Amino acid sequence: MILNQDYSLNSPSNPALRNSIVSVYADGLGQTNPPGVDGAVTDSTLSTAAASVSASVDGVDSEVLCAGTAPGIVAGVFQVNVRVPEAAAPGSTVPLVLTAGGASSQAGVTLAIQ
Repeated sequence: MILNQDYSLNSPSNPALRNSIVSVYADGLGQTNPPGVDGAVTDSTLSTAAASVSASVDGVDSEVLCAGTAPGIVAGVFQVNVRVPEAAAPGSTVPLVLTAGGASSQAGVTLAIQ
């Protein structure tokens, strides 16, 4: 799931603006610091991804502002806040790739950009 900066669901009919921040929800980014408990609901004690997390949007390296847990979400699910680059193609749906610890997200994840 990807949310636009206004917390609305990103879709071709509701695209993100270039240079805005989107929240990408993902799993499989590895251990957190401090470690979490799989299956437990995250409380106010938030953790960050232990591995370095990077992102690309439309093949363009993108700024990752944070990568970690979010309150009220099951441990193991990460919220990764990514800035949509100015160089991304406007008016299209483009690939979004997260990489953590050398492993990249699955193909087919896309972001709609206005």
